[in-house]
Amino acid sequence: MLSILIPTYNTNLHPLVSELQAQLIELNIEYEIIISDDASSDTSVRYHNALLADQDHVQYIQNDQNIGRSKIRNNLADSAKYPTLLFMDCDARVKNGNYIAVYLEFLKEKDLQGTDFVVLGGLSYREMQPEKTKLLRYRYGIKREVRPAFERNRDPYRAFTPFNMLISKSVFEKCRFEESLKQYGYEDTFFGIGLKKCGIPVYHIDNELYHEGIDTNELLLDKVAAGVANLVKLESNDKLDDKFLSVSTLLSTYQRLKRTLTGKFTLSLLAKIQQPLRNIASMYNSLIFLDLYKLSVMHNLMNSDE
Repeated sequence: MLSILIPTYNTNLHPLVSELQAQLIELNIEYEIIISDDASSDTSVRYHNALLADQDHVQYIQNDQNIGRSKIRNNLADSAKYPTLLFMDCDARVKNGNYIAVYLEFLKEKDLQGTDFVVLGGLSYREMQPEKTKLLRYRYGIKREVRPAFERNRDPYRAFTPFNMLISKSVFEKCRFEESLKQYGYEDTFFGIGLKKCGIPVYHIDNELYHEGIDTNELLLDKVAAGVANLVKLESNDKLDDKFLSVSTLLSTYQRLKRTLTGKFTLSLLAKIQQPLRNIASMYNSLIFLDLYKLSVMHNLMNSDE
């Protein structure tokens, strides 16, 4: 029994749902697919996705207002009727014909049914590079996100993402996504740390989905700034601790730099050239300048009241 949960925004889900249904029918298991649209601005996409509810075992929820990435996931978990949940992002595409079977076999092998668990399948990108205006996001994905399971299992709570996540519904009785974070960024990391605090095991396996929703450089940089704002919000509300610091490279780097005069001077300089750093990151698809841009945004936000 499986509940597949897909939060969506401005994305045609017909291909993804068709791919999933083909596997589910072959496996002959009880299932439901619940789609929750977070107030998509594209009315045509909303209309066509709503038609999926005419199919057996598919439910469509239309949010009239954007409720954010955290709350929509919590709501989906609450609305699911089965004890095992499979979350996937709307811009995912099935990579393997036995994708669902691999997850179910892992549950059986580890005897996880009826327990609290999280299993992350990972993600990958197609080999063909996108156009140059999207190359920064593609490079970030290839260099920072694509990692084999054996590597991810070395530190299972680090770089946590629900992009492709099998999870028991019972986990949501103990851990929830932080609903105060409505913008993009760090809500996933914060949830992962919550799992660690609750002692819920996280397993990583090689069962990737393709990530196809590659943002333009400018949209990525906007999202990065929003993510840093979320991080600063958590820090200002005293919701971060040493466990979070251990998995956030940005925050740990920032705090390390603050401890020395040279580091403080570096942060001050970066803050003054925030826009040039952004421009260079976008123009040259540079991950190094993307990291420097993050630090500049953080320093400016941390010192905005001064």
